[in-house]
Amino acid sequence: MKFQFTFQKVLDFKEKEKELAEQEFGQIKTRALELQEQIDGLEIVQENAYKQYNDVDRKTVWEMLEFQQGIEYINHKMKLLEDQSKKVHLEVEQKHQILIEKNQETKVWNRWKSKSLVAFQLQMQQKEQAMLDELAVTRYLNKM
Repeated sequence: MKFQFTFQKVLDFKEKEKELAEQEFGQIKTRALELQEQIDGLEIVQENAYKQYNDVDRKTVWEMLEFQQGIEYINHKMKLLEDQSKKVHLEVEQKHQILIEKNQETKVWNRWKSKSLVAFQLQMQQKEQAMLDELAVTRYLNKM
């Protein structure tokens, strides 16, 4: 007799949910890393712009105003990226929490399956022992 977990479909469903949560977490984590790379790149551009702006020698007022506008644009873009980054980090935390919950659910179902398997094996051993005992008694009675 072969062991069949009666709730195997539920376990399969929970494992698929967990895999989906892992994929979603991986995707949002990748998005967070991409945003951080964009922010880091923009910080380098910002530093260069400040260096050029601070290098006042032989620059006209018009050039200084252009640099100022460029710096304001970079600052605006930096703020937008930081706002996006905050939103993505919140989403990363939410997806991580969901992943933890799905992992816990899957573990519970897997533990239940393991316990069911152990109970099934014990029951099979008891049945086998009962059959062996019955055979031994039958042989003993036949010899008499």
